Amino acid sequence: MNFPLSYLPERSVKPRQSGVTMVMDKGLSLRETEDFIDGNGTYTDIVKLGFGSALITPRLKEKIELYKSAGIPVYFGGTLLEAFYCKR
Repeated sequence: MNFPLSYLPERSVKPRQSGVTMVMDKGLSLRETEDFIDGNGTYTDIVKLGFGSALITPRLKEKIELYKSAGIPVYFGGTLLEAFYCKR
């Protein structure tokens, strides 16, 4: 932290059992994903690819690999998950 905030609890390290942070990726590009991981990867525990963005995201496998190489699990959520569930 850049300055002390004594009233905040200490942040646990990964893998966390509590205080887990999920972030929704709404269609970031590869470069934006790299930047996100660089700035926020330490605080992010899991990423959901939402709004069906995975269906139209170019180079999706590479994006997922970026998250995986940073130790951040990725899952499909929202629209695609619901569509899959309805068709099973």
